[in-house]
Amino acid sequence: MDKGRQTVLVVDDQEVNRQILRHMLEDEYAVVEAENGADALKIIKQSRSVEAIVLDIMMPVMDGYAFLSVLKELSLTSLPVIAATATKDEAAEQKALDLGAWDFISKPYHASVLRARLKNVIVRSQFYLVNEMRHVYEHDSLTDLYNRVGFFSETRRVLLNYPDKKFAILRFDIDNFHLLNAFWGEEEGNRFLCFVADGIRKIVGSLSPCVYGRVNADTFGLCMEYDPAFIQNALEKACKAIAAYNVNYLIEPSLGVYAVEDPTERIEAMYEKATLAARECKGKYETYLSYYDPAMSEKVLREQSIISEMQTALEDGQFEVYLQPKYNLENEKPYGAEALIRWRHPEKGMILPGTFIPIFERNGFIGKVDRYMWEKVCILLRKWLDAGEMPAPVSVNVSRVNMYNPNLVGVLTALVRKYQIPPHLINLESTESAYMDDHELMSKTVRELQAAGFIIMMDDFGSGYSSLNTLKDIQVNILKIDMKFLSGQDSSGRNECILASVVRMAGWLNIPVIMEGVETAKQVEFLKSIGCGYVQGYYYAKPMPVREYEQLVSGKKLEPAHSHSSNHDAIFQTVWVNSPQLDLLFDSIRQPIGIYEVTGNTFCALRVNAAFNLAFGYGSVTQEAADCAGKNMGPEELQTLTAAFMAAAKQQGNAACSYRTSQGAAKERTIHVEMQYWGANEKSAVIFAAFSAAEKENKGASA
Repeated sequence: MDKGRQTVLVVDDQEVNRQILRHMLEDEYAVVEAENGADALKIIKQSRSVEAIVLDIMMPVMDGYAFLSVLKELSLTSLPVIAATATKDEAAEQKALDLGAWDFISKPYHASVLRARLKNVIVRSQFYLVNEMRHVYEHDSLTDLYNRVGFFSETRRVLLNYPDKKFAILRFDIDNFHLLNAFWGEEEGNRFLCFVADGIRKIVGSLSPCVYGRVNADTFGLCMEYDPAFIQNALEKACKAIAAYNVNYLIEPSLGVYAVEDPTERIEAMYEKATLAARECKGKYETYLSYYDPAMSEKVLREQSIISEMQTALEDGQFEVYLQPKYNLENEKPYGAEALIRWRHPEKGMILPGTFIPIFERNGFIGKVDRYMWEKVCILLRKWLDAGEMPAPVSVNVSRVNMYNPNLVGVLTALVRKYQIPPHLINLESTESAYMDDHELMSKTVRELQAAGFIIMMDDFGSGYSSLNTLKDIQVNILKIDMKFLSGQDSSGRNECILASVVRMAGWLNIPVIMEGVETAKQVEFLKSIGCGYVQGYYYAKPMPVREYEQLVSGKKLEPAHSHSSNHDAIFQTVWVNSPQLDLLFDSIRQPIGIYEVTGNTFCALRVNAAFNLAFGYGSVTQEAADCAGKNMGPEELQTLTAAFMAAAKQQGNAACSYRTSQGAAKERTIHVEMQYWGANEKSAVIFAAFSAAEKENKGASA
């Protein structure tokens, strides 16, 4: 075949016809010949340089119709074919065209007509190939919807062409899609994705203007006119269809919506905002729809700020050890402590653990933070031992990341050898959930740590779905139970009976129990009555700097950094004192109230009344859990509450704020807080807070 010239394949069983065609075409084209369809296929398979075919219909071995059929089967319909026959037969023309012929010509041939038709089909084929390539480039091969490139490109075109319309960008994905792939295989997963794609076509395919595509894996993007009622209705249809598809697994959609504010903004940025909205639905049963709010972007920016600074903070020693004492209930004296982390930022001040710990857990940095805290505690213990003291054990947290680290035992034993610390002085705390993924591996790790002399504590016992099974398989030394175990509005005493049984069971197994989150005298009396040995919580002591802890365990009176007498010291003594009369007075108030201490940019509950516990549950007031009034309080809401407390303390006056929390799947609770400044000493201020709550249906929930 000639280089530089387009190649035409002439297929005809008559040599004379082939010679005629060669003579007509060879001035412009490189011509190759075949006697029948079978020989023509061999040439095509050997060389893909053929630009067009002149095909006789009536031939032996393989006629023109059979040849066209095979081209179709081989997906070679983009190769232009001009069908030729000796007679003018409309039925033959129609059949050839139906089989994929691009044009039709009758014998005898006219050179000028043939060359014109060849030129036309070759040009058309080039356009066809370009369009086909563009289609492949812009479309998903599985669903034939737009892919990411095509969706973003077409969405940009629509927004530019309809500047007067209000549009929305939607991000639609499937929760737990991986279960379908895992249990039913990739083929079934692909079938489901095609099902979803067909559903999108049926629901929005008639809309104009409208763009939709499969952006990634189980994620679909849509661009349509902004109509909240239509969006809600469309989502309900999608939920019903998906629920009916497979009843064996909980496969649910999440829909994030961004109402376009600036049509000139990057489409990728718009889609990312819809993605942020969709994330708000994750992990919330029957909450399928969320609209973008600028606070979502602010949250991401804050997280990115934390991530960008975390390594520097570690290297510069911005993370500090705070110690929260544990108390022996028998004599109500401190015995040991839990080491807790605080981030003292040089510009932002104290950053709360509830703000950065979840981020560190998600990105794996928590592993480095764990090891940093372990070494800091070893240094502290070494300091106390060198001073001739006999320190009580200090517990440190071991994240899930480190519990599954195969070098965990080696790292810890190397640390205690480095600082010459008796291993029993370091208690290792890990939540119950960390033990549940791989019982066999965790059991082995625990045995190795215990053999090395460490004490193992299981934190948040009772929060998992198979607590007793975990306790059976993994023989820990100490159990920790949170007072949130009693949260809720149970008036029958059922929760208390269960907790009492757990404490008795632990006693039979010779496993000490530490109850954390203890905040009221009523809780203390109850725990004494059921035989609980140790407690930890704000009722006795909040997390404190190392210096204050050292003064506490030495029996010295804790003095402010600068000696200063204040008329308000009596306020602090009053709110801390264990007084049945004060409890009675507090509990007679039917509105949820609390007294809080504000230090710098942190706050903590000193005392709350029975109405508060009834409304929000035991243990819900501790700032340590970022759960001040409502179980589903997030970082933004916590920030709002913190700012209000700080304002009341700084202005020495009144302040107020409101925030929202989720109350189950379909309800939303709005909490309003009125605050009043009571007084201050050198270090802290006391704020009185009254709470009120209102519930409403969650408009984002869908059955």
